[in-house]
Amino acid sequence: MLIHTPHHLLPVNRDGRDFVVGDVHGHAALLDGLLAAVHFEPSRDRLIALGDLIDRGPDSLELLQRVATLPWFHSLRGNHEALLQDSLHDVTSAMLWHRNGGQWGQALADAELRALARCVDGLPLAMTLPLRDGRRIGLVHAEVPIGAAWSDVEALNRDLPRAPRAAGLANAADSAAMQDSLLWGRRRISACERLHRLLAPQALTDTLQARLSRALQPVLGIDQIIAGHSYAPDRRPMACGNLLFIDTGVFEHDGRLTLFEPLRQHYWQARYGFDGRPQLLRHEGEPAPQAAWLHQLVA
Repeated sequence: MLIHTPHHLLPVNRDGRDFVVGDVHGHAALLDGLLAAVHFEPSRDRLIALGDLIDRGPDSLELLQRVATLPWFHSLRGNHEALLQDSLHDVTSAMLWHRNGGQWGQALADAELRALARCVDGLPLAMTLPLRDGRRIGLVHAEVPIGAAWSDVEALNRDLPRAPRAAGLANAADSAAMQDSLLWGRRRISACERLHRLLAPQALTDTLQARLSRALQPVLGIDQIIAGHSYAPDRRPMACGNLLFIDTGVFEHDGRLTLFEPLRQHYWQARYGFDGRPQLLRHEGEPAPQAAWLHQLVA
């Protein structure tokens, strides 16, 4: 479903379930296998992709067509969709896209690519997903800028020159800096990975503690942020504070695609078996990982 606003507020789904999927990267067969495993019902359930539907897999065009035509299929804009858009403007951008998985676009006529770019224009940069139990989930492709609150993301839809700013955001809410972070940012997950790798957190210097603490502080104004874009080495979701990262490197040789149900905080994963067919790892799924908190480790 196409939205055509930078931020989109989804209505509460009181009749069915909501699922969020990490970066699909053209692997429709794995996505279909996951939806079958959870008995997805299109008449009641909804699917929200975190962006990067395209590139590095065989079904990029099909996935964009699905999100443009299926009312239950929502998606954010990821950095790979942004690369597709940029490829129309100059040769250098087109070469960058092709080097990063966009080779499939070389077989399309200019008119087809422009139609796809218009489709990408309809994908928001962020969504708010309200749940039946009252929680609010923030969905982004990469990250909310450090120091920004969820209200700054929501403000992308407002007349920002007259809207109040969050302290420390320095007028970035309506700027390229905010959009760049939502599409490309990796500071928060890099800090989360470092926190998970710490063997002796008590030995951190005060400076590094302060830097990690700032990067891992919860995003205010929202119960949980679910993001894609960057994946952990063990190919499992990773959590820090109120941040949950569910991209699990589907395009890598040992990669997986992750489907997450926010209401139950449960996830399912699929990968390709040795025979090249989609393989579900656990039919019953697994609970979301417990969040790591810096203050708990260094106390």
